[in-house]
Parts: sequence; C-alpha cells; structure tokens
Amino acid sequence: MGTCRVKKSTRYDSEPMTIRRRLTFSFLAILVLFGLNLVIHFWSDQQRSATVETLRRAIARQILIASIKQDLHDLQRQVALLSQVPVEATSSGAGPDEITRFNNQLEPIRQQIEELRDLSDFEARNKVASLEKTYQELSASWRIFYENFGANQAKAVTELAMHAEPLSQRVVHELVPQLEEDEKRRVEVASGNFYGVASLTGRITLLIFIFSTLLAIAVAFLVSRHLTLGLGELKRGAALIGNGDLTHRIAIETRDELGDLGQAFNGMTDNLLSARTQLTQANQELERRHQEAEKQRQVSESLLLNILPVSIAKELQAKGTVEPKYFEDVTILFTDFVGFTSSTEKLAAEDLVRMLHDYFTAFDQIMARYGLEKLKTIGDSYMCVGGLPVRNPSHPVDAVMAAFEMVRTVNEPNRPGHLPHWPVRIGIHTGPVIAGVVGIQKFAFDIWGESVNYASRVELSGVPNQINLSWRTYSRVKDFFECEYRGKVLTKDKKEFNMYFAKGILQNLTDNSTQIPPLAFLHRYRVYFQHDPPAFPAFLLESPPTSSPLIGV
Repeated sequence: MGTCRVKKSTRYDSEPMTIRRRLTFSFLAILVLFGLNLVIHFWSDQQRSATVETLRRAIARQILIASIKQDLHDLQRQVALLSQVPVEATSSGAGPDEITRFNNQLEPIRQQIEELRDLSDFEARNKVASLEKTYQELSASWRIFYENFGANQAKAVTELAMHAEPLSQRVVHELVPQLEEDEKRRVEVASGNFYGVASLTGRITLLIFIFSTLLAIAVAFLVSRHLTLGLGELKRGAALIGNGDLTHRIAIETRDELGDLGQAFNGMTDNLLSARTQLTQANQELERRHQEAEKQRQVSESLLLNILPVSIAKELQAKGTVEPKYFEDVTILFTDFVGFTSSTEKLAAEDLVRMLHDYFTAFDQIMARYGLEKLKTIGDSYMCVGGLPVRNPSHPVDAVMAAFEMVRTVNEPNRPGHLPHWPVRIGIHTGPVIAGVVGIQKFAFDIWGESVNYASRVELSGVPNQINLSWRTYSRVKDFFECEYRGKVLTKDKKEFNMYFAKGILQNLTDNSTQIPPLAFLHRYRVYFQHDPPAFPAFLLESPPTSSPLIGV
C-alpha cells in the first residue's frame, strides 16, 4: 500500500489572488476544516464515552438490583416455607452447619448492596443506604428466627411476626421496587442521551466530512493521487467489512481525514467484532438457560407423573384441564390396617410414620408390577384401581394377584420386635366409575360412583389378612382362583351382599411345577386376555390352598 502524499509547490507567483494562491487559501481552509473535523471527532468520542460509561453504570446497577430482588424473594420464600413446618416435625433447632449455610445465603446479598452503593450516584445513595440499613436489620432478624426455630419456637414466631416479616415486606415491596424503578428511569435517560449524542455527533462529523470533501474536489489535481489511493483502500476495507470480515484493518498511514476515517472504520470494526463476540456469548448463555429450563420442565413433568396417570398428565399439560370420563368396567381395591388407630396412641410418631411409609412403598411397587393405578392414601387406608386410564380386561385378575402380594408383604416377619404387627384387611369390587381431576392446587385424580362406595363396604366387611371379593369380582376371577363363599354378609349400611374369600390359585392351574407362572395358568390368562400377565405371586405355588391356606385369618 503506497503512502498518500500531496505534492507541494516550491515557488509562489507575485500576482495577488492567483490560482495558486486561491488553491493555497482553499488548502488552508481545508486544513482548518480538517482540524475542526478532528476536534469534533475527539469531542464526539469524549461525549460518546461519557454517555456509554453512564449507561454502563446504570445497567450494572439495574442488574444488581434485579439480582438482589431475586435473592431476597428466594430467602423470603425459604423463611416462609420454614415457618409453615409443624413444630412437631422438628425435634430441635437448626444445627451449626445449617445456620452457617443460611448465613452464607445472606452474605452475597449484603455484598451486592455494597457494590450497588459504590456504583450509585449521589442522588440514589440515600435510598441505597436505607436499603442497606434495613437489610442489616432484616438479616439479623432472620438469623434470630432461624437459630430459634424448633428450639425456642415462641421466640422464633415472635421475631418473625414482629420484625422479620414487616422488614422483609418493606425491603421486597417498597425499597427494592423503588430502586428498581429509579434505575429503570436512569437507564432510559442514559440510553436516550447515548443515542442523542451519537446521532448529533454523527451528523456533525458527516456534515464536516462532506464539506471538506467538496472543497477537496476543488484541488483534486493536487490531491487526486492521495485521494485515489486513500479512497481505494477505504472502499476495499469497507467491502471486506461489509462481507463480514471483521478481522480486516484499513491501512492508511496518513495523518489526515482519510487516516482518521480509516481509524474510525477500524474502531467500528473492533466494536462490531466485540459486539459479535458478546452476541455469541449471549447466545451460548441463552442456550445454557434453555437447557436448564428444559431440565426444570422435565423435573416438573416427572413430579406431575408421580401425581397423575401418564395419559391424564399429558391431557392436563396440553389442555390445562381434564375432561371427566366414564369407565364402565374397573376393579377397585381398598386396604385398611386392623389395630392402627389404637397403635397411634402407643407408638412414637417416627415409628408410626416409618411403618406406614414402608408398607405403602411396598404397595406402590406392587401396583407398578401389576399395572394398577394408585389413587390415594387416607390415614392407614390405601386405594388403587385397575382398568383405567388404560382399559384392560385383565384388571380383576391382576388386582387379586396384587392383593395376595400385599397380604404377603404385611405378614413378612421383618419388623423390629418392639413394633406392633398390623393385619391388613383388603376388599375388591368390580364395576363402573366416573374419573376426573379436581382442584386447582394440589389437584388429585379421583374416581366416584356407587362402585367406589361398594368397594369400601366390601373392605369394611372383610377379615384381617383375607382378600374379600364382591360377587362381581368373584365372577371375573373364579376361573383363576380358589374362592370361599361367605354367604350373604351384612354390611355397615345394613344391607346383605354375597361375598367371597380369595384363597389361592386353582389347583388345576398350578401344574405341580416350579415354573412361574405355571403353564396352565399362563395359557388360560392368554386365552382370556390376549396377553401375558404383568407379574405372578410365586409364593402361591408353595402349597395348595385346600391343604394349607396361604392366607390365614
């Protein structure tokens, strides 16, 4: 690249106002304009730098306030949730490690407030100081509440109600929103100033450049080579930059407007390259947050599937509601522990809850093996249903096999000697129901109908460690299980119904073999239902029901 130079004359004519003198005057005028252009350029840079710095500090403060607001909301929610924990659920106050972790959660907010104070201008420092002082009082009150919760509940509750809650409300709903609104206004003002200064300086620079160029045309003969080389380099550099080559730099070595323009292009290219780098980083951050949001969505979906059946959960996600459905044929199973109520007066709370948890966890695993849908537990009562939401003709047989495993689980001698043994009473009935989701908070999938009431009466009319069947269920499973007719049983509502005890697998379906399930049972199951059984209680093959019942009274 050649160096652009203007060839200077070595002699002057004596006549006044000669062409050379006119050119000299024009050249001097151009030099003055060039100098003015440089002044405007540096002034523009100074103005833009000042407005950029103001805007940067305002945005930094806005980000800090948003972070403080989010962290305060999280801590306020944490303290609120902790305050709702029943006192009997905590045997003592928080340990040293928990208190340390809680203090570590308070410290970043204090540091952010200090950083916000350092970034704030004189107008906002009083409000930041007020926030800092109030937060010190709030954090001290939260510490008192956290250290005394569970250990000195009265002091914890008093501290929360009298100090922490009013202070947190003032910080979260008054001080922080005021600062946030002020910073929003300052960002808008700074942004407006930035664009206004950039527009003004840009127009001034452009006008001076155009005027200088027009005057330079008058002396084109003297500066033609200089302009040709300089403009050619600018044109090539602008084309490369326009095509996306932000690593290209315009190499004009002269210290004039063309050189300045080249430097301005180079500065613009640097800014564009920096902006592209920042955009790439922002896109990467956006992708990372998208992945985090997707993980959170999967966690939420997993939690929803733990509450509702899969098809019901998908309908709720897609529509926001679940239409009630009529199922003409399902099997309802109720269980109840005999002697549970009296045990609650003698057992420690942790033993009582642990026993129920162990039993119900085992029941949940059994339901999963046999494709039954757990609906709910009420106290020591466990309710599940087969045949919905996916209609399946084998649900009566599957429910009875699951019931055998539930009785077996309860009767296993794996309880500590000091804990009581609760016999289980199981009732099963088959019939039509209506199913749907009720509520908008802590919603639940449930079923209704006379079949549900009847199933409950069948369970209440049962015998400990026996599987009591209604006549409709018996008619659906009699080809698979040995059943004992109980006669007409008087229920709690003073009505008599035919009921049966399920005793075990029919002897002619056991094959006297150790294969699980037996071939005869498997063949009949396939013929009746056109698929294999989901599982099989192998212990039913240990002894025939006629000689040694598998389930005793």
